[in-house]
Amino acid sequence: MNLADTAASSSLQADRASQHDPTIGTDPRRSLAIHLGILLLGLAILLSGGVLESTIFPAGTVVGTTRRAAALALCRVLVATVGAYLLVKRPLVTVVHVSAFVLGSVVSGVVGAALLQVAYVPPPITSGWKAFAPAAEQNQLGFRGRRIEYSPRDCVILLVGDSQVEATALPFAAMPERRLEGHLASATRKTRVFSLGAGGYGQDQELLALEEYFRKYRADVVVLWQTPGNDIWNNVFKTHMASRNPKPTYWLDESGRLSGPNEWLGQPLANSPIVVAALWQRAFGLPWRDKRWELHLPEPYVPLNRYDGPVRTDWQERWNTNLGRMRDENLDTEKSGLAVWLTPRSKRMQYGLDLTRALTRRIQELVTANHGRLVILQADTQEATPDVDQVYVLNGRYYRVSQRQFVSNWSYVNKGFDTEIVRVTVKDWRVGPEDGHLNAQATDEVMAGLADRMRAEIAKRPPGMDPRPRA
Repeated sequence: MNLADTAASSSLQADRASQHDPTIGTDPRRSLAIHLGILLLGLAILLSGGVLESTIFPAGTVVGTTRRAAALALCRVLVATVGAYLLVKRPLVTVVHVSAFVLGSVVSGVVGAALLQVAYVPPPITSGWKAFAPAAEQNQLGFRGRRIEYSPRDCVILLVGDSQVEATALPFAAMPERRLEGHLASATRKTRVFSLGAGGYGQDQELLALEEYFRKYRADVVVLWQTPGNDIWNNVFKTHMASRNPKPTYWLDESGRLSGPNEWLGQPLANSPIVVAALWQRAFGLPWRDKRWELHLPEPYVPLNRYDGPVRTDWQERWNTNLGRMRDENLDTEKSGLAVWLTPRSKRMQYGLDLTRALTRRIQELVTANHGRLVILQADTQEATPDVDQVYVLNGRYYRVSQRQFVSNWSYVNKGFDTEIVRVTVKDWRVGPEDGHLNAQATDEVMAGLADRMRAEIAKRPPGMDPRPRA
């Protein structure tokens, strides 16, 4: 065989080899397919809801949700599929391909950001909120209720609270303000009742709203309607539970004095003029509000990892079906309406009680400075229960609950304040199976009980001239 034949044979063998190995004869550079496949598979495994909530997002953002958890699962499947394809098929993927992909992504990102900047205006985010009711059902301060109008001789009562005062599930004519005024029609003085409250309010936003009210109007009596299951965590954290809406928050300094708020009601947040930056703030900055805030809070309740006695499964059953948005309840941080029943009282709960008491005291000082009287209202809807501890199981952990602890917690908060607890005797008092607000019949019963106890107070308050505007 001569040299020409040898060269031809070698060339033929090379051609045949190149047909079986795509990396031969096409590009001498090293393929990154295996490395990228392993990376993508690892990313798909690690990209779980638990990991995301422990690093980027707050608890409850992904785990247990319906749409977000499903979207994350789909993304993980897609990433794993691409990774498996790269490992099995091993296509030629070189540094040039990766660089071209990165460059194309950067260019697409820049173009997309430019288009967003021109064509999209993100909805503004502010600290705190007011009513979401139609404008026709809002008073001059933006809360659900009729217009604030009264004469100098009228006795003015102001209902301050959260969703119980707002009562969005009730017709406008059946709101608590209307029912209370109706029950006070027989009082010795003409009485006008107005509302100052929104769903998710704690005493922090109630205080700020009350300060705004007294700049224009007067009130002879301010009724602070407490919601015992929600008010503590409403005050402790910087966001609402379900909506994650940010809000103004007060805190106690090292000496126990009330400080704050960190923001004012209605203060703009996460509103960078650069659209991409504003979206980033919404996606990552706002969810971290509570995580950063928790670093300065005392330790929360620690559940039992094991319990051999009888347990109740109510919480677990509600969690499994998400009845009443049970999965929004975060017992790990005590951002939950159930936390006020946990026993023994944790350091975080003690902080929340002290904070709530300090805010209530500030509200009383504000009302007194404006020549009014503060009355605290609680609607007692609890059925008679044995005064013994019970243990509930939830996701493998055990929580000791006590009615005695609940009563002790709120007795501590309200000690020294004029408190009226009105018992709800209506059997079916809820708006619905998943809505724990008072229905129309129960609301009327509570307002009737409150009116009975306030008639004497109205009679002994002489009418006075009101120097502030009434429109």
